[in-house]
Amino acid sequence: MTSRPTKTLVAAAGLLLPLTALTACGAVQAAAGQPAATTTPTATPTATAAPVAVEPVANDLALGSAHHQLQAGGMDLAVDYWSTLDVSQWTAQAAKPVQLAATITGPNLGTGKKQQRAYISSFSVTSTAVAADGSVTSPVTVQDVSRQTPGYLAMAPYAYSTSFVVPAVPEGTRSVELLISYDVLEQSAPGADDYSKQTATDTLTLAIAAPAAASTGN
Repeated sequence: MTSRPTKTLVAAAGLLLPLTALTACGAVQAAAGQPAATTTPTATPTATAAPVAVEPVANDLALGSAHHQLQAGGMDLAVDYWSTLDVSQWTAQAAKPVQLAATITGPNLGTGKKQQRAYISSFSVTSTAVAADGSVTSPVTVQDVSRQTPGYLAMAPYAYSTSFVVPAVPEGTRSVELLISYDVLEQSAPGADDYSKQTATDTLTLAIAAPAAASTGN
């Protein structure tokens, strides 16, 4: 009866020997100047979203005025645009006035008896607000149609002058795109009552100023 417990203890000691040997091996390596193997954590790179570059808005009235040369058939149309409102105040909610003066020139035009005359019979401008994401609002069109026949005399030294207002646009609008059209009538011959019509088109991009940050007082 006393021999069975003794055999059980010997078997248990035999199971413990391999674990003791591994621990001792590590201790011997450390004593011999060989560092024990260690596990170094590896840093996992974190993806960072690249900043999206915002393209600046091209503002045709950034200098306060703009001069454009247009073609209407064989005639030239020189147009000056400007605004009485500083571009820094072209905010979304502001009424934004634009003025223009257009003059027609051409090889057959003049005030002499043997020269033809040219007129602007109608003028229109369509404005579209463009947001930062590229979405647009429904376009708004204003038009000026001459009440006199054949139209407004607009050849040098005279000019067709008018103004219009770009209305308030939604907050978040980055620019207003203007599509401008001029219907030009030219006499078929000096003193004739027949006219040919040519249309000149133009575009203007006008930046909308960001609203000023509200200041807080102490």
